[in-house]
Amino acid sequence: MPITIRPARPEDYPAISRLLIQIATLHHELRPDLYCAVRKYDQVQYEAALENASTPILVVINTQGDVLGYAMCEVKQLCGIPQMVDHDYLWLDDLCVDESARGQGVGELLMKAVTDLAHELGLNKISLNVVEANEGARRFYERLGYTTQRRGMEIKLEEK
Repeated sequence: MPITIRPARPEDYPAISRLLIQIATLHHELRPDLYCAVRKYDQVQYEAALENASTPILVVINTQGDVLGYAMCEVKQLCGIPQMVDHDYLWLDDLCVDESARGQGVGELLMKAVTDLAHELGLNKISLNVVEANEGARRFYERLGYTTQRRGMEIKLEEK
């Protein structure tokens, strides 16, 4: 599948909005007690991210110009916490590949572009969160070499 990966543009928002709903719906189906099936970013937030050099967004485009996926990133600095080593890293805030394009290598190419971006920015670490119930996403990241850094845990209590 011939594709191009490039920085996102304002006119990409309608397609990205559709993908934001796909990922929100998936999270809601996996954990309806935690997630609502609503977009994580509206158009104003998206356009603000585009204008901020520390929040790069990449999109995957096919030969027809259709957006097949996106990666929303943020350059973060961890500093000033006594028990932690100060460091900068690339935070992968949100990633989605269109349902119709999954399993075709699009996600791997997008993550290679994210890795290339981190290198271009002089960063040597990429961090992300993945919903524990999202087994497909966990396997995807593990296949790419990502490992678990920390694990959030919970207990559901009975209503009183």
